[in-house]
Amino acid sequence: MLDYAGNTSNPNKFSSQILQNLADISGVYPFIRVGGSTQNRAVYYSNQTEALIETFTRPYDDQPSALTIGPKWFESFQQFPKGTKYIYGLNFYDGDYGLNQTVSEAVPAFQTIGDALYAYEIGNEVDGRLCEGTVGQGARGALRTGRWPATSINGSNSQRQSETISGSKQATQTQLPTFRVAPLKLLAEMPSQIPPPPGTNGELGHVTNSGRPRCELYAQLSPNLEIDEIVQYMGANCAGAPVPTLQDNLLNHYRMTSLMYYHEYLGNQTSALGVPYVLGETNSISCQGTPNISDVFGSALWATDYVLYNAAALKTSRLHFHMGTPYRYAPWQPITVNGTAPFAKPMYYGNLFVANALANGEKKVVSLVNETTFTAYGIYGGADGAQELESVAVVNMQMWNSTQGAAGEQRPYTTVELPDLGNSGTWEGAEMRRLTAPGVEVKNGVTFAGRTVGGDGTLVGQEQVEAVINGNSVEVGAGEAVLVTR
Repeated sequence: MLDYAGNTSNPNKFSSQILQNLADISGVYPFIRVGGSTQNRAVYYSNQTEALIETFTRPYDDQPSALTIGPKWFESFQQFPKGTKYIYGLNFYDGDYGLNQTVSEAVPAFQTIGDALYAYEIGNEVDGRLCEGTVGQGARGALRTGRWPATSINGSNSQRQSETISGSKQATQTQLPTFRVAPLKLLAEMPSQIPPPPGTNGELGHVTNSGRPRCELYAQLSPNLEIDEIVQYMGANCAGAPVPTLQDNLLNHYRMTSLMYYHEYLGNQTSALGVPYVLGETNSISCQGTPNISDVFGSALWATDYVLYNAAALKTSRLHFHMGTPYRYAPWQPITVNGTAPFAKPMYYGNLFVANALANGEKKVVSLVNETTFTAYGIYGGADGAQELESVAVVNMQMWNSTQGAAGEQRPYTTVELPDLGNSGTWEGAEMRRLTAPGVEVKNGVTFAGRTVGGDGTLVGQEQVEAVINGNSVEVGAGEAVLVTR
């Protein structure tokens, strides 16, 4: 967060502009989830003068093995454009120490982030630890009911916690509701191994492994619960995992959909309970991405298809793409690294595509074509609940490398006939914006509607808008995507 946002004396203007571009197009700012694995290792010290102190086991590691934060850390949350909302990740250590640490960090987050604080997320990927018993029963109750562990708000420890929350020895229990009744949602994590639907009393799922107790979550017990932190990747760059490839793991719609079956089940069940379903951490290849897969243009095509599929086929209300300064799958590099200034990576151009496709919200997305390397989506919208087909997104994930073009081969194009609009109009005058690059394996030369991202984060160049062919058709090349808007 410090790299991406900067601080009061040195705000990161590049990142702010990157977010502003998306807001200008879509009408809303992205939600920023601050946390992940590092939130489990973070310790807050109120007397630390530095914003952040990181310890790396090896200098080339992507993530620190330990980190401490101080009050200046929260300056970063004041730097992004007004309207940005934050989900703040807290540690989830066990016992009294863990409870004190969680609350001591939650208080300054609440006080400094203010109305921009959308939610707390207590612990990262705690479902395994919960079932293994390394997190106490009080914590289990927190996940079940969407509330703080009971000892933090009543019982024998209530006065001690009152003092911690207020930061004052003169605290009283009457100050606690100021902290608890804020319009925030506690995010609960769901297990990633989902058995057949249990179908009893709104139970969302359970995991029973040998020697481990059953782990249950009851969404209906809390009106402020949001099922979040469902983790999903298309493969892994972790030790011992099968080696991923661009063609098999990303540019393969069938593989992606085959990994999403339990999200359909969970999303349907939580939706029936009135609980939003969120993919709280996702991206291309886990363990921070794979070079020449997660950081090339093919990842932009995958991300475009992935988000639109979630909107069309699942009850996913929001997706959070995991990112970090040195990560291969980050949409942009926020600071200068090894002499390379901040820049937008290929995936960011996919973000621009989706922002255009879903601009102004209240859209309904339907699948029109659903093939292994070729997909199309109809995007419906309209005022006063009237849903009309406004645009069509076509994603061609057929492999096309820049070396083929350099060798004189001609890029193959597929002609797509747009849906018949019936009495609602025609495609005459529709505008087509193309997401393209010399090849799916390149890291440079990516454009959306002819524009690139400049060194200051702004969109550079004249927007290139193409017309439809014969009033109802478009051509999309191998390794390209197009968005046609009426």
